[in-house]
Amino acid sequence: MKQFDNANEFQNELFGHLNLENQKIANNLFFDCEFRNCNFSYTDFESTLFEGCSFFNCNFSLSKMSKTQIIGGLFNGCKILGIDFTKCDTPMIDFSMEECKIRGCIFSGLCLKKSSLCKSALIECDFVNTDLSETNLSKADFSGSLFHNTNLFKADLTNCINYNIDPLKNNIRRATLSLPEALTLLNTFEITIQ
Repeated sequence: MKQFDNANEFQNELFGHLNLENQKIANNLFFDCEFRNCNFSYTDFESTLFEGCSFFNCNFSLSKMSKTQIIGGLFNGCKILGIDFTKCDTPMIDFSMEECKIRGCIFSGLCLKKSSLCKSALIECDFVNTDLSETNLSKADFSGSLFHNTNLFKADLTNCINYNIDPLKNNIRRATLSLPEALTLLNTFEITIQ
C-alpha cells in the first residue's frame, strides 16, 4: 500500500483494497490513477486533486471533500453517502457516476452539465439550483431527492423512477422522459388521470 503523505504526486497508479477509513489524505495530486475496492469512509481529502481518476466499488461514506478538485473523474459501483459536493473547489468539479449508491449528498448549485449519473440510486439528494442540462440520468432512482430551480434542459431521464419534478419550478424543456413515470410531472396541477 502506498502512503499518502502531504504534497505527494501520483500518476498512472493502481490502488486496490486500501482501507483508509477516517484518514486524512490532504494536498495530494492524483493523475490518471485507478482505485478499486477501497474504503474511504470518513476520509478527509482536503485540497486534493483527482484528474482523470477512476474509482470502482469504493466506499465514500461521509468522506470530506473540502477544496477537493475532481476533473474527468469516474465513479462506478461506488457507495457515496452524505457528501457535500458544494465544498469541493466547484470550478474544478467534473465527474460521472454510474451504477452507484448515492444517498444524502448535496449537489446544490453545481454545474454538472453533460455529465452522467445513470443507473444509480440517488436517494434523498439535493439538486436545488443544479445545472444538469444535457446530463445522462437514465435508469436512475431519485427517491426523496429535491429538485428546485434545477436545469434539466435536454437531460436524459428515460427509465428513471421515483422523481418529483415540478415543471413550473424547474427547466425540463427538451428533456427525454419515459412513461408511465413522466405522468408524475402532472402532480403539481392536482388533476386526476383515468
